[in-house]
Amino acid sequence: MKIVLNKNENKNKIIAFLLLSLFLILLIYLSITLGFLKTTYKTVIEALTSFNGSQEHIIIMTSRIPRTITAFLVGGALGLAGLLIQAITRNPLASPSILGVNSGAVFTLVIAIIFLPEAPITIMIFIGFLGALGAAFFVYILSGGLNGDVRPMELTLAGTALSALLFSLTQGMLYKNEAALEEVMYWMIGSVEGKSLEVIVNYIPIIILIMILTVFLGKKLNVLSLGEDMAKALGINTLYLKVVIIIFVSVLSGVSVALAGPIAFIGLLTPHVVKKMVGTDYRWLIPFSILTGALVLISSDILSRFIIFPKEVPVGAITALLGGPFFIYIAKRGD
Repeated sequence: MKIVLNKNENKNKIIAFLLLSLFLILLIYLSITLGFLKTTYKTVIEALTSFNGSQEHIIIMTSRIPRTITAFLVGGALGLAGLLIQAITRNPLASPSILGVNSGAVFTLVIAIIFLPEAPITIMIFIGFLGALGAAFFVYILSGGLNGDVRPMELTLAGTALSALLFSLTQGMLYKNEAALEEVMYWMIGSVEGKSLEVIVNYIPIIILIMILTVFLGKKLNVLSLGEDMAKALGINTLYLKVVIIIFVSVLSGVSVALAGPIAFIGLLTPHVVKKMVGTDYRWLIPFSILTGALVLISSDILSRFIIFPKEVPVGAITALLGGPFFIYIAKRGD
């Protein structure tokens, strides 16, 4: 009887995953066709197959498609990063933005923009990763993570304090450098527009590789969710697993910040939504978190185009508007 139930559950999850994928495809189509200048699927196909330099084709190829790909990559990366952080801390309030990881990446990237303005994109990616990694380890160590005794409240407080400190330092550097301030102010709010396809393709292999590698950690994360002592008794090197996950989260967050700025709350919101859909099995949570994170950010990007139409709002403002109340709800509920 149990085997039959498991088969039915897996079948339902596969169906849900396929439906979610179809919805994502629909949102991608809407993201490419909707905006100040509406286009149709025929125009999109013509732009891809026989580009003629018209206004519609230029907008599709230089704006709509790049920002849709960016939203997909960044949303999926942040959704996965949030799931991984909550897994190793067992803190429902943990996310890359709340724990200071995004702020660390922003801080080092602003330094790079000021002092290395001509640095190639690969260097910028690496600098963002170092900032995110440094912030993640600092907060995790402060909260007792390496000793296996993570204190959720201290983790949140340490991350919030570090974020505030790094934000202040970042603002101070920008006010001393007006050229850099003009260049990064809109980006710092969080925006998926403005990147060319030539730039975006540099990030795709990194994010996809981390996503694939994370899928193979599903079973170990299931064991870790039973508790630190139980995981060790079952042969899991918990310290090694945590270090690997922190590195993965830092890469995902660093690349996301380099692409779209510090977009908040995707990593907080996504794991809670996904757990309501598929339960607590990380073999399912990982792929669902990637899809759901992408869905949330693409939806937010589409919404950002019409709130004060014909002008646009940075997508980071939309995710903050959605995520702020959700954060309060989770904190009050003590989920």
